[in-house]
Amino acid sequence: MALGSAAGALAQDPAALLATWKDGEIRETFDTSARVSQLAVAVMPAGAHGSLTVVVSARWPGRTRTKPLTEFEVRADVGMRVNPNLIRQPSLVFMLDPGTDHTRVIDLTERLKIPPTGAGSAIDTGTVTISLVELIQLLRAQALSAEIFALPLTFTPAQLEALRKFGDRALAPPA
Repeated sequence: MALGSAAGALAQDPAALLATWKDGEIRETFDTSARVSQLAVAVMPAGAHGSLTVVVSARWPGRTRTKPLTEFEVRADVGMRVNPNLIRQPSLVFMLDPGTDHTRVIDLTERLKIPPTGAGSAIDTGTVTISLVELIQLLRAQALSAEIFALPLTFTPAQLEALRKFGDRALAPPA
């Protein structure tokens, strides 16, 4: 199932949704009206200019998965913990195992979807769909950093572990 078709059904006020996330929290929900399930994890990587909320999620029709998941959504949201004076640019780049011989870069900037903004508006949110292969690459990283909206960020070992726990659940064989 494509993420886009379920996204509208699960649309909520982003501020209300993200205000209650705890770093490393995993949620599984079922929207009874849309009959769509969602599994998501939130992490809050930090850098010199503050901390963003990054949510990785997967959706499927019904309560029980009957097929393996092949697409995942990464959503980044700027909150109150980011320097408001920093000019944000549309970027989403992950650096896997930075500073090692095995450094890899996953640049998702070209696929990043940002809501329309007016003149003088700051970028506050963006989403991108990633493949199963890209998710597995993220989960296998021993260290992870990112540049999201031109903010350099670092993921902690606890955040990497939360992403791996999400991966264990999302990649488990369907019932």
